[in-house]
Amino acid sequence: MHTVSSLKAKPFDVTSPDPNQDSILLAAAEDAKRYNIPYKLVAPEGKAGQRICQLAEERRIDLIILGSPDRRPTIAKGLPDLDKVLGESLTDFVRVYAPCPLLLTRMAG
Repeated sequence: MHTVSSLKAKPFDVTSPDPNQDSILLAAAEDAKRYNIPYKLVAPEGKAGQRICQLAEERRIDLIILGSPDRRPTIAKGLPDLDKVLGESLTDFVRVYAPCPLLLTRMAG
């Protein structure tokens, strides 16, 4: 799943952009095919954390794997993330509200 943020959409509105045109999803689908992992492409709009949790519940997902790049400079590695301090962390939201286990990972590169 790749969520598409839209300031016009309400939290649980489903506007469904075409996932078959999403370059991020297409690259992930190629990786899934290579390892024979069943997949379904989904690209909902709205707040990412809410949409991830909602779709995981609707589709009875067994495990959510959530990856994020480490974008902080080396000097800030020991400091708390600003999004966590402000309560806007996607990973914290999904960790608390996910209807299934969550595996958090850093993305390569």
